[in-house]
Amino acid sequence: METFDSVLKVLVGAVGVGSGAAYVPQAVRIWKRRSSDDVSLLTYLLFLLGQVIWLTYGIRFGLVEIILGMSANLAGSLAVVLSALRFRGRAA
Repeated sequence: METFDSVLKVLVGAVGVGSGAAYVPQAVRIWKRRSSDDVSLLTYLLFLLGQVIWLTYGIRFGLVEIILGMSANLAGSLAVVLSALRFRGRAA
């Protein structure tokens, strides 16, 4: 069972970091188009809130895999939110 737990921890960390990368295409699209009018800022702000809560939980209980994954997700969400705010209301 310890081997399964170790593998699961590695997978959780890897998937967390990988899912953080999922935000990159949206941020890049915003910068390329110089517009975020078709992006739901509320959606990404809600993601951000959830990620802050998960990151806090990971830090509180010393869960490195959660800390790594949520740090990557938080960075991705921030990239989208800050890009969206930067280019909100601008035409392409």
